Amino acid sequence: MILENIEIIDILQDGRGVGKKDGKVYFIEGGSYGETCNIEILEEKKNFTLAKKTKTLQKSKDYREPPCPYYYECGGCSIMDITYDRQIKLKQNLIKNALSKTAGIDLDDIEIIKSKELGYRNKIGLKVGDNGDLAYKKKSSDDLVYINDCLLANDHIRSNFANIQALSRDITEALGHLLSQISIRSNGKQILLNLYTNDEEKVYHYLKNKNIDYKINILGKNKTVSLGEDHLYFTYKDKTFKVSRDDFYQVNDYQIQNLYGEAKKYLGDNKKLLDLFCGSGTSSIAINGDHLVGVEINKSAIADAKENARLNNLTDYKFIAKNAKYIDQKFITKEKIHAVTLDPPRAGIDKEIIKTLAKTKIPQIIYISCNPQTQARDIKRFQKEGYALEKIKAVDMFPQTMHVESVVLMSRK
Repeated sequence: MILENIEIIDILQDGRGVGKKDGKVYFIEGGSYGETCNIEILEEKKNFTLAKKTKTLQKSKDYREPPCPYYYECGGCSIMDITYDRQIKLKQNLIKNALSKTAGIDLDDIEIIKSKELGYRNKIGLKVGDNGDLAYKKKSSDDLVYINDCLLANDHIRSNFANIQALSRDITEALGHLLSQISIRSNGKQILLNLYTNDEEKVYHYLKNKNIDYKINILGKNKTVSLGEDHLYFTYKDKTFKVSRDDFYQVNDYQIQNLYGEAKKYLGDNKKLLDLFCGSGTSSIAINGDHLVGVEINKSAIADAKENARLNNLTDYKFIAKNAKYIDQKFITKEKIHAVTLDPPRAGIDKEIIKTLAKTKIPQIIYISCNPQTQARDIKRFQKEGYALEKIKAVDMFPQTMHVESVVLMSRK
């Protein structure tokens, strides 16, 4: 069934357009913000209808020609065909709507710190095709779109892309289709490759005697083997961080200082900070410098956090390999904690952890999130436990997509 003259009035976080007609809401694959189009109905749901764009009737006044030749197929970006100012406004609305609908908080405006639009990512992840060619997934599909460049990647990755693709093709030609994915991470001087395979030994023995300029981790089903060091070092202001193959590190080099700078403003000075989900300690060390306690369930990340503490000459720190539920009032009192920072995965925080944390009556909670929906849900849960949203600012860590990072300060009422 085809519907005509549907205006795209909003964009979902996954990049689909939102249209309305005759009281019905449509989530539209391929719809660009502000355009008028015809759509084909795919599936009726209880509260909305799934559809895809079949024809553009009128382009948006915010339309721009996307600079990437792969844009209309590739799923790596979702809003490159609209102006950057409109991208910012859409992200503001995304955060405001999530807070209003989920947490009952209505804000007139939310400031978003803008980013460099292209060339900002220090890490990209790619699929490997049958011939070793590198690809992203297509929009709304598991099919692949093969690329020879990515405009979101930093200059160092882009200048090495052809060589990395040649390496992938060489491995595939020699060994068959053993590689499934490759992640490329750059600190601007060195590159770390993660090669994902079902036969790590075979790939390792093929590569070990080759003259390769990159550090390589070969991740198999059973174990990981490395060629050279398995990590990179990144710098932030006067700090140095060891980032291993699985460690989290913010991908936008140009916005890290803005993100952690806002968190530092919320925290203030002379406070002991507890960092739950601390990973390798990069965020808490960047935010507070010293006087830290970090909790993280991943033991290898905790090992890197301790190394990062030594690299940066910290004197008052403790990094603990425990579940976040480990925290209680006795622990908070013993460690003399003044505030906690949270930077969880996209799924947000387990409600039991929120209850446990609230029982400690810690006065300040700084919550960093790349998912406005789960952050709003968690803010509501904190509200029920006696906390109030005091401040919020967003940082555009992911231009050309509908993803955005938010920094929130909640205080005990």
